[in-house]
Amino acid sequence: PTYTPTASPNASSSSSSSTAATSSSSSTTMSTDTTTATTMDVTTTTDMTVPATIVLEDDENKDEVPPSGAFSFVDDTQSGVLLLSEDFSTGYGTFASGGHDVSHHASLKDRTGVVSLQDGNGDASSILSPPIDLHGGYSAVRVALSFYGLSMDDDDEFCIDYGVDDSSEWTERTCFVGGDVDFFNKVWYDGVAVEIDGLDDVETVRVRLRCQGQDNKDDVFIDAVEIRGLLSS
Repeated sequence: PTYTPTASPNASSSSSSSTAATSSSSSTTMSTDTTTATTMDVTTTTDMTVPATIVLEDDENKDEVPPSGAFSFVDDTQSGVLLLSEDFSTGYGTFASGGHDVSHHASLKDRTGVVSLQDGNGDASSILSPPIDLHGGYSAVRVALSFYGLSMDDDDEFCIDYGVDDSSEWTERTCFVGGDVDFFNKVWYDGVAVEIDGLDDVETVRVRLRCQGQDNKDDVFIDAVEIRGLLSS
């Protein structure tokens, strides 16, 4: 099934001034089995769950961003049309678990509704969105999320991938490197934003959030995800 947003595509929307996060490895294409994502039952709860003005958990944590500058953050304008929003309060929600290295927790690290990704086994270490309808004329989408790394070293990454239309391939949009390179462990990073562009002729897009660790002690926790459609400026 295709996830069709309830928001009107005529709502005010324009590309954010925030640029997409710097990728340590971008536009890498990977083939994988997408059966889990394309056969799931989709619910349509679209309550907004990613705070609009948060940079980190509070202002005192702003110094906890490493100097690589890999992050862009959601700004206070929240431009774009809300296409999908998930807080994982009752499970994986609109997303699907990719396999055995994914688990859901009612509460974890002082948050409620948290998904844990561990190890580095592709889909098995990922959550996958359903196909999201882009017929509103969107040329890009912005993925905003809250995440927390645990035992992620400088050879471990948290990656955001996307797939389009009926393709079975994933394209790596960006990866954030652990080990105090792009993010510190044991810090909640809220409102981290990544734009996926070049979607003018695309009918549907899927998003995969993936842990690329070395073993099952490498973890990324996800607290909330929001995806917005952006029109050409």
